[in-house]
Amino acid sequence: MEVIVLASGSKGNATYIEIGSEKILIDCGITYKQIVSRLAEYHRTLDGLTKVFITHEHSDHVKELAMLAKKHDVHIYLSEGTLKNLNKTIRYNIDSTKFQVILPEDMLEFDGFRVLPFTVYHDAFEPFGYRIFEGDSSVVYITDTGYFPMRKFHLISNAEAYVIESNHEVEMLLESNRPWMLKRRILDDEGHLSNEDSANLILNLAGDKTKYIVLAHLSEECNLESKAMEAYNKTFLEQGVDIFAYKVVVAKQNEPCEPIRIE
Repeated sequence: MEVIVLASGSKGNATYIEIGSEKILIDCGITYKQIVSRLAEYHRTLDGLTKVFITHEHSDHVKELAMLAKKHDVHIYLSEGTLKNLNKTIRYNIDSTKFQVILPEDMLEFDGFRVLPFTVYHDAFEPFGYRIFEGDSSVVYITDTGYFPMRKFHLISNAEAYVIESNHEVEMLLESNRPWMLKRRILDDEGHLSNEDSANLILNLAGDKTKYIVLAHLSEECNLESKAMEAYNKTFLEQGVDIFAYKVVVAKQNEPCEPIRIE
């Protein structure tokens, strides 16, 4: 399995996953041209794309969905709540037979891989994260969530790779010029994970299989790559965990990450 985070942040999100001959996307919130050009940097194309998994209906995750569905014969997997609350322009420009409504914790079986949708906690209608399995290996994609409950840790523990939100540095957020209601929304349990919350969550999820941690959805206004890494280093050190046992990278808004290969 190969994973390439093409874009991550409030201006658009998209992640490409290749499993054998199968090509899938998680979200498509950047332009079709950007998706194609960023894949081309690593000599990949969308030829043969068959599936798109949508986390939720916010525009930075779905704004190019209609164009993608026009250019490729794809099935679009999403929750009922996400489908019902898609922007009407997007929804009505896609053949309804392309939509596949899925349920949380209902494992999807495909040829050569499986996908487990799970509930995340964000101010959207029925948002999902995804765990994608190829054999005994897996990658977890979890962004746009204010927290994740301990009772559900078993669903996403001990994956080989995590693409996990590390959205903001709390002090930077509080001192920003954003309206107080927006600050409260971000800090809420249905908002976004801070750097420290992200690091603590990973410490509860990572296991002996875990090799890669991709910090995703960093705020351009209320976070810095250095702040995210500093929080991870500090949190891991305080818990007596060697952060150098993992490859930790920061996903960017305007350029793709290097491919992650999961054996």
